[in-house]
Amino acid sequence: GGGGGGGPTGPTPSDVDFEWNVTRDIEPLAGGHDMPSGMWSDGTTLWLLQNGDGADDAIYAYDLETGARVEEREFELDESNRAPRGVWSDGTTIWVSDSGRNKLFAHHLATGERLEDRDIELTRRNRDARGIWSDEGTMWVLDGGKDSLFAYDLSSGELLAEYALGSGNDDPRGFWSDGSSFWVSDDGAKRLLAYRLPALPAEGEAAPEEPPALERVRAEDFEQPGRVGNNSPRGIWSDGDVMYVADANDDKVYTYNMPDAMDARLASLALSGVDIGEFDPGRTDYKGVIGEGVTETTVTAEAVQEAASVAIAPDDADEGTDGHQVALEGLSAITIEVTSADGSRTRVYSVALKAALQLGPAWTSFEWTGPDGLAVDEAGLPEEVVAVYTWDEAAGRWLGYLPGLEHVPTLNTLTAFSSGATYWIVAEEGVTWTIETPAPDSR
Repeated sequence: GGGGGGGPTGPTPSDVDFEWNVTRDIEPLAGGHDMPSGMWSDGTTLWLLQNGDGADDAIYAYDLETGARVEEREFELDESNRAPRGVWSDGTTIWVSDSGRNKLFAHHLATGERLEDRDIELTRRNRDARGIWSDEGTMWVLDGGKDSLFAYDLSSGELLAEYALGSGNDDPRGFWSDGSSFWVSDDGAKRLLAYRLPALPAEGEAAPEEPPALERVRAEDFEQPGRVGNNSPRGIWSDGDVMYVADANDDKVYTYNMPDAMDARLASLALSGVDIGEFDPGRTDYKGVIGEGVTETTVTAEAVQEAASVAIAPDDADEGTDGHQVALEGLSAITIEVTSADGSRTRVYSVALKAALQLGPAWTSFEWTGPDGLAVDEAGLPEEVVAVYTWDEAAGRWLGYLPGLEHVPTLNTLTAFSSGATYWIVAEEGVTWTIETPAPDSR
């Protein structure tokens, strides 16, 4: 799989905005994967639904670079999820829509475990759910019966708003947004229609009698799909470079060039003396762990597109020295704002700062003195720590955190530190840290 056409007898690749890229196509799809629908990717793996005529509904996984199937990343859909149309994930939970159910089905992305408490119940008007997408605050859900776009609060599932799609968008399928515009694939129109992502109603604002019309952005439509044989566009997703479009009948995923002028992504981000983990251009929020003794950092940020502008806050503390210097004392965050070359898009990357948790080799327990709610996996624990435990008096049970097993929620019941609580540390063999056994022994 992968690689697309472009050979001596194949289509000619293009580097023109919105045109068929060819070289990033995924083909052929796995045997039996003959009616793909919704798709989502974490930038490495592409998950693509199968919505066949029989009982073969499933979710397939492909390597985004090679197009090879990655079966170990696939999982079983809920037995009642018989019309899967849209899929989206926050990297931990993955939701699947169903055009015959008033519900988004939630699974754990890494294990496939059903997470029924994370399901999102949809309004009855949204009972023909198609493509879905979220900015990790709002879940947006297309509806093919009402030709509408619904907005829900991702955490509570509360219905926030409904909007009307434009004329000619009568068979909406896939949905993807860059946070400014969004695109809808349409089977009848055989193209991707572009809209401006709407602002949600203010809290307490009464819902209008009729769903307001969405603002069309025709200059950003993808017109080519129907012209190059992509006549049954379904799920869509973009990495910022190309737009991936599944076809229900062609046994492949097509790719089209995203415009460089509206690219507001960073290509790289680094802070000297501050660990932010692995950088991903599609991820905007980071936790920065300040190294011991570090009082100043040099921020290095480069945009994907040379013509885009980059602004760092706070301002450079030492203009006489190369690089952007930032004093860290008393600072809670550093932000980097990228503006696209055409000025139509801005993207803000944020690094929340905290000092590394320091533990001496003789420590067996400690009381947390930092802010409540700090995620345990972001606390800068030394590599030798293999487990952290605390006793939950109210619940009468142990809470534990095991680094490297974040994907097993039944093991990692400790999610955040609480001020004043006592924690016990388990370290690797050969290190002098040991767990302190509290009374009573029954615990």
